[in-house]
Amino acid sequence: MPSIKVDKACDRMTVLQLVTGLGVGGAERVVIEMAGRLTNQHCSSVVVALNSDCGLMKQYDNVDFHVIPLGMRKNPWSFIKAAVELIKIIRREKVSLIHAHMFHALCLGVVCKIALPGVKLIFTSHNTKGFSRLRRIFIRITKALRDVDVLFMTGQHPEMNAARTLVIPNGVQVGLVNTINMRDAKSRRVFLFVGRLEPPKDPVALIRAFAAMRHKDCDLWMAGDGVLRRQVEREIGAFGLNDRVRLLGIRHDISQLLEQADCFVMSSRWEGLPVAILEAGAAALPVVAPPVGAIPALIDDDCGYLVDVSELSSALDAVMDNYADASRRGKRLRNKIVSKFTLDQTSRAHADLYRSVLK
Repeated sequence: MPSIKVDKACDRMTVLQLVTGLGVGGAERVVIEMAGRLTNQHCSSVVVALNSDCGLMKQYDNVDFHVIPLGMRKNPWSFIKAAVELIKIIRREKVSLIHAHMFHALCLGVVCKIALPGVKLIFTSHNTKGFSRLRRIFIRITKALRDVDVLFMTGQHPEMNAARTLVIPNGVQVGLVNTINMRDAKSRRVFLFVGRLEPPKDPVALIRAFAAMRHKDCDLWMAGDGVLRRQVEREIGAFGLNDRVRLLGIRHDISQLLEQADCFVMSSRWEGLPVAILEAGAAALPVVAPPVGAIPALIDDDCGYLVDVSELSSALDAVMDNYADASRRGKRLRNKIVSKFTLDQTSRAHADLYRSVLK
């Protein structure tokens, strides 16, 4: 991401973007890239990660805002130490507003709000699946402490939301796409999966669906890693797919993979508003995904293939049967991303929200 120089004389507010961690993940990338864009909206950002995982920052050569890991561990004493350190950061950086991303960040944000009542607090859950009973109780009883809840979609967490809510979807960078017509002429197709190899993403179901396809003149690339990698490897071996499925591990060149692929596929059990689908759409890739979270709002209107995981193999075959139709769906999805889901739009909406809250 290019360096953005901040004119300190024009700064009107300093916002602390508080996030659980900065490992590889869509929500984490949104936070970092939005923080960079916010400097153009006269908004200084300080990004604080609760834990010590900042692997995501390897993707960015230069950022003009502070990124501070607290190194918090899962015990009460560490939580107290992190809270004390965070309050010091808020005072030192003259933070006027905390934007907490995800549940654990909210917990620490609430402590800071109680200690520093003049600081405003905004919460984005990055979650449409729901929460455990204890977390739901906590979110309900802290309603009055939150100035605004930012939602991905209307109707998200209605019983837990603060009095003021605002729908601001995730956004991604959108550039020129030079490979659309080249895809149409290819003889062997590549399906691309990007995500953690963990139960919510259900990568095992994807392997089984890929194995069940009628078409065999295609490959599956899987970018990501996680606790299910060994099981995924066993499934690949059991179905004899070693020469057709590539496990790419954690990658920092997703944009290049999107250019090389012919279709993006997702098999998740639940989602929020997946940045991976937004990026695939920005690259005009056809998308096959289940109707969970905010995905239906993205790929309805023939902008993709919305199917249950049990029907995944049929949808992948449909892409192979008529790639011209699949390509048209990818182009329609790109048009939707350009009109509603760009990073600049998301950043402007957040900057406007921050200014209105601080008034």
